[in-house]
Amino acid sequence: MIRRYLHGYLIKFHELLDARDAPHSIAGGTAIGVFFGFIPVFGIKTLCAVGISMLTRCSVVASVIGVSLHDVLLPIWPLILRYQFQVGFWILSHPHHFAPKLTRNDFKLSELLQWDNFVDIGLPLTVGGIVFAIPAALITYGVILFVVKLRSARRLKEKSAPIP
Repeated sequence: MIRRYLHGYLIKFHELLDARDAPHSIAGGTAIGVFFGFIPVFGIKTLCAVGISMLTRCSVVASVIGVSLHDVLLPIWPLILRYQFQVGFWILSHPHHFAPKLTRNDFKLSELLQWDNFVDIGLPLTVGGIVFAIPAALITYGVILFVVKLRSARRLKEKSAPIP
């Protein structure tokens, strides 16, 4: 099952590389998607990525693939969210300190959907998500740009080679 899941992502990645679009557009769209993949705006990540991609004239398909790219990390996603929260809490606290350790008593189902939890949990999670998202998006942009340019140069070379 995991093999089939990863194979599906590999097929989508090859479709992304075969897109007939400018390399910067493909790389920019993917980077935008990866950026919003790290931001905890559950449910509207794809819409945000598509909107920003349209505003910046980047590839919309690449941004959708980039948003779903973080799903590969799904098994370790709770750990990533915890580190995002810790970094965001450290940035927002004065004097700077990390959040206290979590215990079972900290989780109450009745408090899960209360609005005031956004300030306590959502704000540090968002700030930490931005801290994690910026380097991930920049690295993604560089890697995808390099791969797309390399692939297009190879295809150009294959087309210009004489046929025996």
